[in-house]
Amino acid sequence: MKLSKYSIIPFLLSIVPFLWDGHISMILNHYLSPEFFLSSHLFIIYIFILTLDFPNKYSFLYLVCFGFLYDTYYFKTVGIVILTLPLCYLLTQLGRIVKRNTYVDFLLMFLFLFLFDTINFGFALFYGFSNESVTDFIIYQLSPSIVFNLLTFIFIKPILEKLFLYLSVDRFK
Repeated sequence: MKLSKYSIIPFLLSIVPFLWDGHISMILNHYLSPEFFLSSHLFIIYIFILTLDFPNKYSFLYLVCFGFLYDTYYFKTVGIVILTLPLCYLLTQLGRIVKRNTYVDFLLMFLFLFLFDTINFGFALFYGFSNESVTDFIIYQLSPSIVFNLLTFIFIKPILEKLFLYLSVDRFK
């Protein structure tokens, strides 16, 4: 794949959902019950669709770099998301093996979100950032977050696919 300025644009656009994630989570948690903690993963949804629909040989390097930025911006440490994103990237490679349709993409997104949140929780326990029990994590954080993010995925997937299709066509030949 020839790397042009039009193939870099979707990767540069990922800065927008990266910065919106924290604000969306804060707004949702402000209006929800205090015992639930909802995490918006708009950035994770974006990169999942990006790596499935817009394959690039630099995707793995891109995920490591954004994992580093995600760690330093949200967790103020290095080592949680910088390892989690490339591990979950292997799951998107499964999407290249199986025949893709909307249902397969939905199930892969479910697995991607589940693995991302669960591995991050495991690292948070390991590093001592959390002392929450696993059952509390599943009931009060994982379940609401996955439901919200899957609904967001259903809504945003067609929009992003049209955007990536528009950006993949070289209009200035």
